[in-house]
Amino acid sequence: MSIEPRNETERELFASARTKFEAMVEQLMSPASEMLATTEDYIRVEGRELQRLLLQARLDVLTERERAELARTPPPKGVKARILPQQVESTLGRVVEQRHALKRQGEASVFPLDAELNVADDMYSHPLRRRVAEEAAHGSFDHAIVQVQSTTGGHVPKRQAQQLVVRASQDVETFYATRPRPANDTLSDEALLAMSTDGCAIKMVPEGLREPTRRAAEQAEQSAAAALRGDPTAKAPVKAHQTRRAVVTAVWEQEPHERTPEDVIANVMRLPEPERRKRARGPKPQNKRVTASVEQDQKQRISEMFDEADRRDPEREREAIVLVDGDEHQTATILDEGQRRGRPLTLVLDLLHAMHYLWLAAMAASARKQVEAEALVVHWTILLLTGNPSHLVAAIRGTATRRGLRGKARKDVDTAADYLLKRTPFIDYASFIARGLPIATGVIEGACRHLVRDRMDITGARWGLEVAEAVLKLRAVQASGDWDDYWDFHLAQEAVRNYAQAA
Repeated sequence: MSIEPRNETERELFASARTKFEAMVEQLMSPASEMLATTEDYIRVEGRELQRLLLQARLDVLTERERAELARTPPPKGVKARILPQQVESTLGRVVEQRHALKRQGEASVFPLDAELNVADDMYSHPLRRRVAEEAAHGSFDHAIVQVQSTTGGHVPKRQAQQLVVRASQDVETFYATRPRPANDTLSDEALLAMSTDGCAIKMVPEGLREPTRRAAEQAEQSAAAALRGDPTAKAPVKAHQTRRAVVTAVWEQEPHERTPEDVIANVMRLPEPERRKRARGPKPQNKRVTASVEQDQKQRISEMFDEADRRDPEREREAIVLVDGDEHQTATILDEGQRRGRPLTLVLDLLHAMHYLWLAAMAASARKQVEAEALVVHWTILLLTGNPSHLVAAIRGTATRRGLRGKARKDVDTAADYLLKRTPFIDYASFIARGLPIATGVIEGACRHLVRDRMDITGARWGLEVAEAVLKLRAVQASGDWDDYWDFHLAQEAVRNYAQAA
């Protein structure tokens, strides 16, 4: 249904847009023959200018209405009203908002129209901010500003783009802390509550490193300055003192999935695809939320991982599974946090991680003969999936004894056996698969690769702490499927921050 302008004055404010539209129509009615691509480009470029003129006219209409309202109802005594224009960089191009400022002596100006429109407190519109945040979360900032400039009417310099991304990320924690827990309509009462965490190194600028790492970096630079330079074309390795660890967490729910040891072997030993297809596929993780932080340490991230678990299952009704990678400090922190919260946990060591130690022992026992080592790994893996883990450890040691291993070979076997023995409660795979529990960390490994490495490891990237944290937060929200809901929440929070006093 069409809406007539309220008066002729308002209609006149759209004169420029009408003129532009008529000029475009005349051009498109021209008898000249042009390629479709030429016509399409013409409509795209000139159409964006038409849209900008429409947005400008809309702002002018609102200014005119505000002026008329102030004429009918003057501000209180002592409050002066005057026009203070503000430029707005939008996705359609730059426009000017001619809004009224109401000011009482000694107090800050109030802008009622800004509050009504939830105008950002700088020149960049929220749709443009969103576009910058989306592009910067997916690719480099240089690429992001090129994409924004080439596909919208807006322009944002690189430094300002980084600042906008930081601001766009500031409501992530509040968003998740206040949102309702996920609906479990498609899950049964037996569905598992699963968690996992891992870390990835990010190359940082010196100011973004933790203090001990920064001191190590300074010492390394001093040593390098005094050393002979190497091949200038050689690829420089990433050193520990150049990086800071980002901690990634994941919380999700999934149905139990019972399978046989043969099913598991078919997957981990990479049998031919037709053979793997015969095996039952596991249920997909649901209601997955992934997070990543380079600011917080492992203990803080694990605590927040448990916060999310508590939000989903406050009554401790679901069986809680935590998939771990063998890091002793990580495991101890998880167990301590579970005990502190009174949440029963089942910790599961990633099967592929356990198999890494089987391979170490097998290569030592077989004198590094690949075919023989693989046969040992398959045999030991079947033992691991079907029996008591301590029996597997005894079998590994027995193989070394029967083959008369000495020296380094025997030491490698004993190291692997000791590692597995120490983690016996976490490698009871026969029980785990019978109960339908997940035994691989694919979710968190995929999150590390997607959230961190795909974006933070692009060629030449060295990150400042604030910007790196913001990009990780935004990528996590997008990967969790919450981007649209988060942006709506962020806009509401922006209104509270900027205009709560005017409400």
